[in-house]
Amino acid sequence: MENPTLMIALTLVSIVSSVALFVNWAGNRHIPGLLLIASGFTATSVGVLLLATQGSLPPIISIVTANGLILAGRIPIVAGLAAFWNQEKSRLPVICFVLFLMTLSVLAYFTLVEDNITWRIRSYTPMAVFFSLCNIYLIANGLRIERKLRPVMTMSSNFGAFLALMLFSFNTVTEFILMFLRSGVPLDAPDQGTSMLLLGGIFTMVVFSFAIIIMTMEELSVEHKENAIYDPITTILNHRSFLEVGQRVMGIALRYSKPVSMLTIEVENMDQIVKEHGYKVGNEFLRHFSLLATDRRRNEDVLARSSFKEFRMMLPGVDEEGAKIVIQKIRNSLVGEDFIYRGNLIEIKLNIASVTRREEDLNLQQMLSEGEVELFRVKQQNAEVSASNPA
Repeated sequence: MENPTLMIALTLVSIVSSVALFVNWAGNRHIPGLLLIASGFTATSVGVLLLATQGSLPPIISIVTANGLILAGRIPIVAGLAAFWNQEKSRLPVICFVLFLMTLSVLAYFTLVEDNITWRIRSYTPMAVFFSLCNIYLIANGLRIERKLRPVMTMSSNFGAFLALMLFSFNTVTEFILMFLRSGVPLDAPDQGTSMLLLGGIFTMVVFSFAIIIMTMEELSVEHKENAIYDPITTILNHRSFLEVGQRVMGIALRYSKPVSMLTIEVENMDQIVKEHGYKVGNEFLRHFSLLATDRRRNEDVLARSSFKEFRMMLPGVDEEGAKIVIQKIRNSLVGEDFIYRGNLIEIKLNIASVTRREEDLNLQQMLSEGEVELFRVKQQNAEVSASNPA
């Protein structure tokens, strides 16, 4: 296939791929990094197309601007992948920007001051390889972080991530090969090196856009699975998952003749917080409490959010006295851990009821109902104490 035909194919692929990535972002705006990736990909595509105008446009446009766009477009891609894979604080985008400025000045020098094709290629290639290595690191490290923080992620195939890893690894090797095969002739000239460059560009654009779209679809799948298991606000188990896990806990306790205690925890001042500060602050408040409760429980204890301001904690193998100790530990953990919003300290006020059952009385639905009754009794008791001891 002749180079002019490859250039036309490259133009069509770049347009279609750019549109696909922007559509992918428009439909999934809540996923971070997609807009940066689409914008960077488009800038790189424009740079590649400008590079094909060598011989017809001035070198300042067809060489310096073209290579500048190709390299500059990869910076938002690095930043986008960092955001996508929960590494927003990574310094790699800043490092890439500094190295890009240095590389661009070298390219400008060997284009406008001293026309040296060999040194232009030698200055461009290390920067392109560095970008690929950055992307490999961000994706590989992101997979490690996600699988550690999100258990559902281990059940995902992560095909898009592995496809992107293979692509960037392939580019790392081929960039060095093309450095020796590529000559200084325009891209539309019949040359083996330029033909490989054009084919590599088409291949990279197609695979990269597919990888990003697949990564997005897999992220949506993970979110769907998480929402089916975990509460989206507090990231602990939801009520449905609590019922499923609770039944298994009951079965084990019955088999080994162990008691089971269940705490029903109500955030007493939740309605007041939402009324004064809004639901956004209320959600942050719930997250704050769930983190405190999670840190103070045993691995075998089951914590879940059962309603707007209620939590359930199942304590396998814990009797009445043990449940009282757990309640006291929860209350003690709240000391000095109040929620702070805009400099205002918001106290966490809790009502906690405990229900303990053994062997023949181990019935989850019955314990849930008795927990509600016991919680109402605790609230009534606290109200009477408050009335008899006014501040």
